[in-house]
Amino acid sequence: MSESRHPGNPGEEPIHDWEALARHFSGEATPEESARVESLLASHPEEARVLASLEAALAGLRRDIPADLDVERALAQVSTRIRLDERPQSQHPEDRNRRITSAPAQAVRWRVPLPAMAAAALLAVGLTSWLALRDRQPEQALVEQPRMLATGVGVRDSLTLPDGTRVILGPMSSVSLRSGYGSDNRELVMRGDAWFDVAHDGARPFTVWAGDATIVDIGTTFTVRSDSVTGVEVAVTRGSVNLRRASTSATEGVILEAGDNGILQNDGQVIARRDAVTDDDLAWMQGKLVFREASVNEVIASLRRWYGIELRVDASLMNRHITATFDGEPADRVVEVIRLVLGAELEKRGDTVVVRPSGGRKR
Repeated sequence: MSESRHPGNPGEEPIHDWEALARHFSGEATPEESARVESLLASHPEEARVLASLEAALAGLRRDIPADLDVERALAQVSTRIRLDERPQSQHPEDRNRRITSAPAQAVRWRVPLPAMAAAALLAVGLTSWLALRDRQPEQALVEQPRMLATGVGVRDSLTLPDGTRVILGPMSSVSLRSGYGSDNRELVMRGDAWFDVAHDGARPFTVWAGDATIVDIGTTFTVRSDSVTGVEVAVTRGSVNLRRASTSATEGVILEAGDNGILQNDGQVIARRDAVTDDDLAWMQGKLVFREASVNEVIASLRRWYGIELRVDASLMNRHITATFDGEPADRVVEVIRLVLGAELEKRGDTVVVRPSGGRKR
């Protein structure tokens, strides 16, 4: 089967394990497999954006899957197109199913190259086919509640899970329910920003798998940010949670109470900051983008998710920190404020903004 590589990153692991991707997006993957897939998607952001949009669209199509679908033939046909067609693709389709309007309404539209679209198309065929074969009996499974919610650039969305737990997602985020959710377990995999208001059930703990972290509720309202540059961040506003590394036992976790912030750092260490939760931790739910002494890497990641802008910052500016709050400002205004804070100059190249020191020479 052909492979799709992210343009401009020839050394990265290619996306080619479509069965693992299908299991991940449908909630059938093991925690370890999901962690590997999430890491792979994080290194292929354009493919990840397209896959998330396709999975959201597939939720409404699964009831129409033909019973005689030839899985291998469909996969072979799409794989052949990936190898043969190298023409560039124009633009990413707009999200047409918004239920919560995001504040940055003027998000820039991404131009997605064909390899990303082809990879997403292959996953769409593989995922749809795999679900059709898995859910053919009983027929009722074909009309069950969608097992995944994903958002696009600058979009927030919400849903209520079968057990009554409420979820709000930030831009470029997703939740995927594990198989048997609501009956055998209450486990899900998430990426990006998410707020959970959990319906407590002592017999079936609510468990979130986010990157390398496992978060288990104890009757809780909390937020999770899985793609922070420093690790997986959790803010508890009611009740308590157990935060630990996914590969460790529950007894090795740290209990976070209401008002506590916790972070599973990239080195695997869990840090608890008691009574540290502020309004800033929940600001994204009101469409606000808040930076408090944020690193340039954090700003780059946030602007990619909220506005679809790719910042390329000169190495001499990467050790700077930014404090600013944006509440619905258009993309151009946000970029201009960042320019002023950094004392830099900008060069716009479509969806990419190059940031260099004032008076600096072009590279």
